Amino acid sequence: MFRLLARWVDPFRDDVAAPPATVPSYLRQVLRPLRGVVAVSVGLSVVVAAIDVWLVAYAGRLVDLLGAAAPDTFWAEHGTELLGAAALVLVVRPATNLVREAIDDVALKPNALTMTTWRAHRYVSRQSVGWFRRDLAGRTATRVRDGGAAATSCVYNTVHALAFIVAYIAGSAWLMAAIDPRLLLPLAAWLGCYAALMWWVVPRYRRASARQQDANSALTGLLVDAYANVDTLALLADRPGEERAARRVFADARQAQLGVQRLEVTMNASMDVLSGVLLVGLVGYGVALWRTGTAPLGLVAAAIALSVRITSLAEWLLDAVSALFGAVGALRQALATVAQPLEVADRPDAAALQVTAGAITFTDVSHHYGNGAGGLDRLSLDIAPGERVGLVGRSGAGKSTLVNLLLRFYDPEQGTILIDGQDIAAVTQESLRRHIAMVTQETTLLHRTVRENIGAGAVETAARAAAADRFIATLRDADGNRGYDARVGERGVRLSGGQRQRIALARALHRDAPILILDEATSALDSETEAVIQETLDRVMADRTVLAVAHRLSTIARMDRIVVLDAGRIVAQGTHQDLLHQGGLYATLWAHQSGGFLGADPS
Repeated sequence: MFRLLARWVDPFRDDVAAPPATVPSYLRQVLRPLRGVVAVSVGLSVVVAAIDVWLVAYAGRLVDLLGAAAPDTFWAEHGTELLGAAALVLVVRPATNLVREAIDDVALKPNALTMTTWRAHRYVSRQSVGWFRRDLAGRTATRVRDGGAAATSCVYNTVHALAFIVAYIAGSAWLMAAIDPRLLLPLAAWLGCYAALMWWVVPRYRRASARQQDANSALTGLLVDAYANVDTLALLADRPGEERAARRVFADARQAQLGVQRLEVTMNASMDVLSGVLLVGLVGYGVALWRTGTAPLGLVAAAIALSVRITSLAEWLLDAVSALFGAVGALRQALATVAQPLEVADRPDAAALQVTAGAITFTDVSHHYGNGAGGLDRLSLDIAPGERVGLVGRSGAGKSTLVNLLLRFYDPEQGTILIDGQDIAAVTQESLRRHIAMVTQETTLLHRTVRENIGAGAVETAARAAAADRFIATLRDADGNRGYDARVGERGVRLSGGQRQRIALARALHRDAPILILDEATSALDSETEAVIQETLDRVMADRTVLAVAHRLSTIARMDRIVVLDAGRIVAQGTHQDLLHQGGLYATLWAHQSGGFLGADPS
């Protein structure tokens, strides 16, 4: 049964539409694939509540029967009825509860959690690289995960708790009205007081929950920032200052949590008072009716059972409502990140890029990251098929911006970029990047195996060409995996900078793409290894279009053409010797650099 229920809904749906930005719309979207599960669960909740209310009514009837019947004839007169009630208690009620619990906890909750988190991840992972650079990766991951958990909590609390409680209270009211309509008076008074409590508590809890979510988000950001940059914090050597700053964030989170807890204590104390009111009202009114002879003794027993059960359910309802508003607050905060429109999106009619030669054309391209300055300023550049072009410039000249736009990490604010005559804005991003291999100066690897970091299929040839095969053979991770099956750790921290860069080189070689981007690809290598790899790169660059960002000018002296950027514009271009003869910025950089190296370019 459990396997069948687990397969009721496929959580890995192909839909990657933008999530709605509001909580009600988002929940409607979430519920759409789960509507069958929800309908059956609510129906079973009504059945279970009806059985429970009937059992309370039958308990009162049983008291009256025991008081009126003779012991020696009781079984003969009521045995069949008692066996039916026993079957209902021992078989029907547990079976119905089992199916309901199984549907809620197997078909609904895991599938809702997986589906909401999976869909959010699929959508967010399509955001541009620039979008991710504006926030902490850990905080984004937390909001994707917590958003799925919050949406699931909203659905689960509504279906599992609220549906049952509402059905039970409605059934209790019907039962009391059937016995004596006057019994509805104390229940109505209690419901009025309960509604007033909810009216007072809910908005305050919503605000307190929102403050707690904001404080928890700030705390998460602090922890992610501290752990991700532990080496930088160690170099700052200011632990007291860091602890003071952290303590303020922790104190804010504590105050926000205290605000929520104070409300919960107030709610629980108020519920104790209301429970007493309902118990005294129902039982006292039942006793009064019994004394006047207008109600049987069983009514008092039923009133006691109903009052105890309703008050316990009311406390459950209050907890469920509190959890619901907490989940709504968390979901609203998550949607502020998850539901943002895609900054760089494929057009509906986007086709796959077809690279036949590898010509690249930048026409009047400007991009300032929305700041009005920096980046590129009306840049035009033609790169012929198979041409090897080096980019040189001071820090902030626009070299990295040019590369980011070519990879379509951002869309240019003005101008067009063509590859073999095809506008890269009109092709799919995946096909674009499939035809471009890149090796960066600061290589970051995935926390996966060496083989997975290089690529699919046989990767040994590429590793040998990148002079990485020898050290790869010596690798062993904490789980005992060796060689190409060893995991490299988060961001590749288990490897040296040179080892990471050689794996990145192997990845680029394995891609065998027609366009190659080198961002100081050998900067982390020792001289001997660099000489070996440079020979490999010379072979790899043959018959490929190459764009090399140079910080160490000696590495691009053999390029076909060197393009010099300054303030986002091309100020000179030509061969190494031509540029030296011309004088100007390139000659100045060449003369001033120490050891043939320029500062890293963060632009």
